[in-house]
Amino acid sequence: MGATMWVVGPRSDLLRIGLVSRLIAVWALLLISTAIYPIAVSAQEWSAPRTVFVSTTGHTSDGLFLDVWRSEQDLLGDPVTEEFRPRSAFASVGHADVVQYCEHLALIYLPDEESGEQVQALDLGRQALDEAMAGGGSQALKRALERAVCSPSSSPCANIVATGHTLREPFLSYWQSGETVTWLGLPLTEALSAPDGTRVQYFVNGILRINSAGTVDPLPLGTIAAGRAKVETKPIAQPDDVPEYDEALFIPPEAPAPSEATSDWTFGPGPQQGAYKEVVVSISSEKMWAYEGGELVMSSLVSTGTADSPETVTPVGYHSIVAKFDVQTMEGTISGQHYRVEDVPYVMYFDDLGNALHGTYWHNNFGTPMSHGCVNLPMDIAAWMYEWAPVGTAVTVVG
Repeated sequence: MGATMWVVGPRSDLLRIGLVSRLIAVWALLLISTAIYPIAVSAQEWSAPRTVFVSTTGHTSDGLFLDVWRSEQDLLGDPVTEEFRPRSAFASVGHADVVQYCEHLALIYLPDEESGEQVQALDLGRQALDEAMAGGGSQALKRALERAVCSPSSSPCANIVATGHTLREPFLSYWQSGETVTWLGLPLTEALSAPDGTRVQYFVNGILRINSAGTVDPLPLGTIAAGRAKVETKPIAQPDDVPEYDEALFIPPEAPAPSEATSDWTFGPGPQQGAYKEVVVSISSEKMWAYEGGELVMSSLVSTGTADSPETVTPVGYHSIVAKFDVQTMEGTISGQHYRVEDVPYVMYFDDLGNALHGTYWHNNFGTPMSHGCVNLPMDIAAWMYEWAPVGTAVTVVG
């Protein structure tokens, strides 16, 4: 965070117990590791973001939904809503905790399913077919509902016994590619001519059509269904701590050359103020080093200020820890926009402007500027440092 107003209030016993338990576990692990290695270096060298902002539609993709969306972007389309908790009986396949509509399909999170099956596609194709038939249905659609089998001379053609329908080119090749069958589901009709003259085929979770180029693409059924369900599709502003989607964010950085690792990452720039305990943060490297008696005892990637405005710059210079809070709610106003972050852990202020070193549970994109001016730390590093660094510990921020 940064340029911060803070709220300190009574904490629940559960919150206190949870923080203390995590702190004890982390500290125990560090004691074991330091008994084996003279220098403890964080394993958190790099991690991909778990939430991204998709600028084409102005919505975020997060967690398990993000994993599916990245692998099936062409089939799903971009997200057109935020995640939301559906009304009772919203999903026909069981209790859905979270739903998100994309342009072509919709995803649901089913917590009662086994791992690997908890994200599924909502049956938008079946719903669209039921709605079309409730309105009477065209003669072409009624004929397409009749069961069919491939004739010996029709090749290539596939019989889908489970639904009593066939798949023919070019729908067949599209359906068989990658994981399409998993997310699109089985065909519910034969191919038919739509009112606009295009050729379409209904599937359990979506509808495919042959476009003017003669290739197959999905209809924007997710966008249509979200509108009919009156789910908010208006784009949102990009959250401050969420990066814009770029596949490069998910590519691990190359390891530095040995000489670079020795001089820069392993030991860092060294103590700058001559104090017995000192924390040094590099804005250009997005790294932090902790020194005790001139020896490195901890290092980690961090996230400093985005520098999008003067309020979000991490201040370069000599500082020291002036106040500590084990948990705190931070809020303030940056460029006219109010923000509030609940229960920020392991807060160590190093100036009187609201800039602090603190634990960060809302992103894992360390190594990239993400904050309002504070120094975001991985949770394990923040827990260790909160115990290691008393008020008065020197903090140096270099460019």
